[in-house]
Amino acid sequence: MTRTMPRGFRVKTMLVSVFTALALVGCSSIPTSSPVGHIEDDSGDPGANNARIPDGPEPGDSPSDILRGFLRAGAGTGNNFSVARSFLTEGEAQKWSPQESVSVLPNDTDLDSLNVGTTSDQKTMSISPPVVGLVDSSGVYNSTKPGTKSTLEFSLRQENGEWRISSAPDGLLISQTDFRTIFLNYSLQFFTSDYSYLVPDSRWFLRSSSTPTVLMNELLSGPAPYLSGAVITAIPDGAKLNDSNVVTIENGVAQVPLGPQNPAPSDREKGLIRQQIATTLQVIPSISAIDLSIGGQAIPASLQPKTDTSVQVDGPPVVLAEDHLARVSGTTVAKVENSPNLKKAKASDPAVSLDDSLYVYLADGGKQLMRLKSDAVDATPILEGKKLVRPSIDRFNTTWTGETENKGELKAVGRDGKSFTVAADFLNGRQLVDIEVSRDGTRVALLSKHRGEPDRVDVVGVPRDKAGNPSGHVSETPIEVGANFDEIKDVSWAGSTSLVALAAEEGESAQPFRIGVTGPAEQLGEVSDGSRIAGGVDGRSILVTSSDGALYSYNSNAWQKLVDVAAKDPSYPG
Repeated sequence: MTRTMPRGFRVKTMLVSVFTALALVGCSSIPTSSPVGHIEDDSGDPGANNARIPDGPEPGDSPSDILRGFLRAGAGTGNNFSVARSFLTEGEAQKWSPQESVSVLPNDTDLDSLNVGTTSDQKTMSISPPVVGLVDSSGVYNSTKPGTKSTLEFSLRQENGEWRISSAPDGLLISQTDFRTIFLNYSLQFFTSDYSYLVPDSRWFLRSSSTPTVLMNELLSGPAPYLSGAVITAIPDGAKLNDSNVVTIENGVAQVPLGPQNPAPSDREKGLIRQQIATTLQVIPSISAIDLSIGGQAIPASLQPKTDTSVQVDGPPVVLAEDHLARVSGTTVAKVENSPNLKKAKASDPAVSLDDSLYVYLADGGKQLMRLKSDAVDATPILEGKKLVRPSIDRFNTTWTGETENKGELKAVGRDGKSFTVAADFLNGRQLVDIEVSRDGTRVALLSKHRGEPDRVDVVGVPRDKAGNPSGHVSETPIEVGANFDEIKDVSWAGSTSLVALAAEEGESAQPFRIGVTGPAEQLGEVSDGSRIAGGVDGRSILVTSSDGALYSYNSNAWQKLVDVAAKDPSYPG
């Protein structure tokens, strides 16, 4: 099942008129320094009561007062944004759609500091704020390139003797602080192609009593475009909620009534449908269980299979230390028992499989991809190239890499030695730096560079055949992650919905960040001279190495240097 990208999110940087043309955003929030209050809602989410109730218009307010009041009122979600609507004319209040999109301001931007352009008769006003993130109507978060601005245009007229806004762009404009307060990250759940794991499709929605219904409708609509061809859904095309079109919650139980399906699903299909829905909805604190019906027939919980939501990583990370493959254990590094001496091999970039049965690394300055089986004596070459990038091993024990000077394709080598080529047209002409396959095998993160442009990380779904082998080409609609950064030195998966990266804005030194696949970035302290980063499956186990071989471990929200340990190129299993 596929979905076209909703209107308004084909973003161009530095062109301030773009967002007006695409009707991206409309109202806004309070500045980041404003006081905190609460949202009037009934979501059952304890975090939902953390945004202030904004002030409405006052008699005699000037057009500028009305515009700024309207923008601040965007953080007030109560009663369907009733305060923000009070700044609009009666007709516009009925038409304005605040949830069409969300534009996120940088934290250092105060709305009062932004210039407002106005005509001499004060009937037309415009404002051009910077934005660091865009959320479309389906809840998909896209980070924006440095310097991106939005131009918002408003028309005003007097109604009953008071100035009101007669035309406003749909959508919200809010600060990062308010975004994290009134929006929450949810994951729609889909299956890997072999139904072995559930795969999260990360979305952002208002904390609201209507959130369960929103989640269900988006789940029924299918995965985001960047996952096209990589995940599957058990829910048939065209499936809908019944005529009520509402998910209700009674005593912690979500009532999910789907309409009839033709042909009727089998018991196995009913169980898979139930699992997708239950796993998606049970992240909401007020929901402890679901009652699912299809065409009025109850679907019992006994039909629901037990599918893991993440791939477990039990083994320690692998590094290069003292010219050998080695594993990090606590504060020590131990040589892999059958590792050859790699000094003459010009080795770099080791990786280890999830089951610890395979090691791979680059040799001869990246011209050879070598593989060492845990029960073998010698490593063997499995792929040659002009200059290959850091390899990554998926859960099928397929090793992924690609040429640095890329022509729009990725290379993969199966456990049996069979080679595969997967087309990735958007890489053509770019310099590929790193390739990281998610541990569930459904997505690949690709770090690439191009002269004169900011570094780029694209995340895109991996197509597979029935045997689990790579096939065809990746989706033509990758999602760009961490677009706010000018430099990205290295990247790694850190859980199923986020990456860690060594990244920097223009003029700053690269530091460790956690970045949502569709979400904002969060800095993880500081490490001097970091060169490589590796994340574990839980998103908390993170290693960074510096160019001089120092090894740092992230624990309890702080970095600890492992004394008397020198290593490079860390990588967790998978």
